[in-house]
This record gives sequence, C-alpha cells and structure tokens, in this order.
Amino acid sequence: MQKKTLFASLLFILASAFCAHPLKYAQAAPFADGKTLVLYDASSGHLPSSSMMTFTDFPPGSALLTYAEDESILDTTLSSADTFAGWVSNPTTTTGFPILDPTTGFQLNFTMQVESETHVNKNRAGFSVIVLDQNAKGIEISFWENEIWVQGDDQTGGLFRHGEGAAFVATNMTDYQLAIDGDTYTLLANSAPLLQGPVRDYSSFSGFPDPYETPNLLFIGDDSTSSQARVKLKFVSISGREPIIPTIGVTSTGTVIPVDTPLPGATSTPFPTPAPARPVAELCPSGWLFGAVIISNVMTRKIIRRRNKHL
Repeated sequence: MQKKTLFASLLFILASAFCAHPLKYAQAAPFADGKTLVLYDASSGHLPSSSMMTFTDFPPGSALLTYAEDESILDTTLSSADTFAGWVSNPTTTTGFPILDPTTGFQLNFTMQVESETHVNKNRAGFSVIVLDQNAKGIEISFWENEIWVQGDDQTGGLFRHGEGAAFVATNMTDYQLAIDGDTYTLLANSAPLLQGPVRDYSSFSGFPDPYETPNLLFIGDDSTSSQARVKLKFVSISGREPIIPTIGVTSTGTVIPVDTPLPGATSTPFPTPAPARPVAELCPSGWLFGAVIISNVMTRKIIRRRNKHL
C-alpha cells in the first residue's frame, strides 16, 4: 500500500536517527506523579524546535510550514504530488522524552485546528496523531473537518480501517487531551469526553521499515499520500513516567556504584482536571535525511510491485 509503505519508511528513518453503543463514562487517568515535557508552545514566537519535535516532509518541499499569528501552520494541500509531512518525537530525538508506560498511564495534550481537510478514501485522513507506548501499542487518531475517528487494527474491524468515531467540528481551535491507561485510550475535546476504546496493536503492518513497532513514539501530521489538510498547531505536551539513566557514583572507600539520575528536560507539572464526564456514542467500525535517494528508489520499486490489501 502506497500510503503506509511510504509513511513507514520515512517515519522509521527519522525516529531511528534520533453497531453504535454508549461509551463508558470517560475521564483521563489520574496521573498524580506524572512528568510533563512541553514539546511546543506557539507563544514562543517560532516553529517547533527540531530538538523537541523533528519535522520532515516528502517529497522534500512539498509541504508548506509557516508561523503566523502565534500559530504554526502545516499545509499539505498545495502540491499535486503525494505528500507526507509531520513532526516526530521520541527518546532518540528528544532529550527527556518520558517513558510511555500504560501501567502507570500517560497523556498527550495538544491544541490545534483543522482549517481544511480532503480525502478520497474513507479510511484515510489529511491529519493524524499517532502515540505508541513503551510496548509499541497505542492509537492513531484521524481528523476530518466534521469527524474525529480512530484507525482500527486486526482486532477492531481491520488494520488501518475506519474505526470508532464521533461527529465533531474540528475546524475550531480545540484543546485535546489523549490519555492511555492500561489497555484503554480516552480522548477529550475542550475537557469534554469524545472517544474511548481499546488501544491498538498495529504491529501486523507488513511494510519495512516499520515505525508501528517503535516504542515511545509520537507523530503529528499528514501520514497519508491520498489525503491533504491545512492545520494550525498551538501547543503540544507529553506526560508519562520520567526517564531514568544510570550514572556512576563513588563512595568514600572508592567503590563505584550506579546511581539512577532523572534525565533533564522533564519537569513535574500537574495534569488538568477534566470536566465531569458524560456518556457519548461511538460508531461501529465499518540516519536520517530519508536515507536520501537510495531509500526513495528502493521503496518506489516496491510500491509499484506491491499494493497493500487495505488501500
């Protein structure tokens, strides 16, 4: 499949170098001792720093990235060519990136607006957010102008098929809160519950390289070559368990002992308290620089020879 194969190749390279039924009452997990790392705040006056969220687009220059009026604007609607573009963050690329441990819970907060979005396939969207935990399980949330929905896996209607969703006007600037606690994800929009369901396992994806088996991974952007969007981004933070690195200490007798020291960058920040939950409904599921020319040529030949079964 063209979209996922191309996306897998680019995202892996970047990361490695660096039916309807009521939902349960949805609320964010209680992260009493969580550590929060702010990855982007548009009030800084500039685009996201590459040291916090690394940006890439393919083909190079096919996406327009600008900063205006305290917002970063990602536009993949301008080029007639298939375009992949977005930001990646994980422990390899970002100092202090927290451990996304589902047993203790973790959370992504982001503020954004889908100004416009077009798609020709009901299983694709011009803007998506992917979060994978330390076991490489997680969720891919897709955004249309009038709906927010989740990509399915083999256990939930089919791999990369339109899963549970909710009608929502995404064309307004909105504060989103995505929390994963155990094997359940919860998405809030402006503190109101929007979606809830099981986390996904996308590891059966057969492309290579395969970012869907990369632990502790965050992607924000357009991972579809058949859909486009213009999106405004204002804020991104990730919260989870503080990463620990071993350091060397020396006792008074000269004995060397290991000492666990928190990585710099992650600071203790209280999590926002969500509004009282209300039941909502879900729909039934119906290094780097790309490895340059070599990877592009190899993947192009593979794409021509093989179209994935779920395109």
